[in-house]
Amino acid sequence: MDAYQVLVAVAALIIAYGLVSGSRAGRYITAPMVFTVAGAGLATFGFGGNGGVAQNEIVNEAMRLLAEFGLAILLFTDAARINPSHLRKNDLLPTRMLLAGLPGTALLGFAIAFLLFPDAQWWALGLIALILAPTDAALAQSAIANPKMPERISQTLNVESGLNDGLVLPPILIVLGIAAGHGNENGIAATVAAHLILGPLAGIVIGYGGGWLVRRAVHAREMTPLFQRLSAPALAIIAYAGAEAISGNGFIAAFVAGGMLPLTLHRYNPAQRLEDFAEAEASILTSALFFLFGALILPLGAPLWDMAALLYAILSLTVIRMLPVALSLAGAGLSTATTGLLAWFGPRGIASVLYLLIVIQSLGGETPDRIVSVVSLTVLISIFVHGISAAPLAALYLRQARGGKQDG
Repeated sequence: MDAYQVLVAVAALIIAYGLVSGSRAGRYITAPMVFTVAGAGLATFGFGGNGGVAQNEIVNEAMRLLAEFGLAILLFTDAARINPSHLRKNDLLPTRMLLAGLPGTALLGFAIAFLLFPDAQWWALGLIALILAPTDAALAQSAIANPKMPERISQTLNVESGLNDGLVLPPILIVLGIAAGHGNENGIAATVAAHLILGPLAGIVIGYGGGWLVRRAVHAREMTPLFQRLSAPALAIIAYAGAEAISGNGFIAAFVAGGMLPLTLHRYNPAQRLEDFAEAEASILTSALFFLFGALILPLGAPLWDMAALLYAILSLTVIRMLPVALSLAGAGLSTATTGLLAWFGPRGIASVLYLLIVIQSLGGETPDRIVSVVSLTVLISIFVHGISAAPLAALYLRQARGGKQDG
């Protein structure tokens, strides 16, 4: 499957799904479901080739750029859309979930992987736990974007999903460096320094400087709304490339650059243009990535699935996610219903897919089958389980809220 076929297929699917996206069916059949199934269908009927062809497609230059720039743009737009003031509100719910729930999820995921996959190397178990730690709020948008949903809930989930993929990047890349044979003490120290110093530095300079230039041009009426929107992916790619040029981490740079924009643009029109991008053009990007997940990743993972992978996938979406989050929210004064809602809506999506692509590109044929099988199956189940349950659970929660059991 070449880039031309992917583009045509995604374009056709956007029109086809768009025609029913606002109907009752669109509340339960989400876009990620449709694009994933379509990609898998094309692969099944020979358009995606067999596993070997899929492997070649993943590691070629086009797929590498799509994965790397796609993740950079998504990290950038996630950070740019976060309202900094929200981190200081609502009992610091996002902070609790990120600083306690996220590490707890990774550690519990590693422990359960150690029990279920005793023959796997420790770094493979670590990568499984870390890759499946970040969440994807897009898979539960029918609930989060519900106008009746309290802002406290929707913003908390958006902030958590926007930040957690960036926070797990350094440990993923460090473990990946060890797995690739760069695990000597000096190499690890250099990797940590590059991730935590050079990457953020590039992001600060490019994000703040780019935001300042955009704001200045808009105030001078020298920049059109179209190019205000296009500045989002452009700055993301520049931040990524700039960090890589100085041996920093491009993904962290893109995330930090996006976080700089609210400091320079505040909540003026340019900031709204960037939010418009995140809701429009970025949706095309995520749709293409879900399509490629179905066409390229599932054919690699499906032959490797077994009962151990299925058990881990189920635990990953329930106990491994929900228990640490519930513990992180203890003492926050939330009702059981609110805690359960925040803990359940931790779907695994684009970030996990892109991190898996990065692992495959880095390790090539040495990628452990267990990583591919567990991550692909967990994401596939999450796409359907969280997508189908989002609207009904949101409706149930709101009915309880009308009965006086609401926190937000």
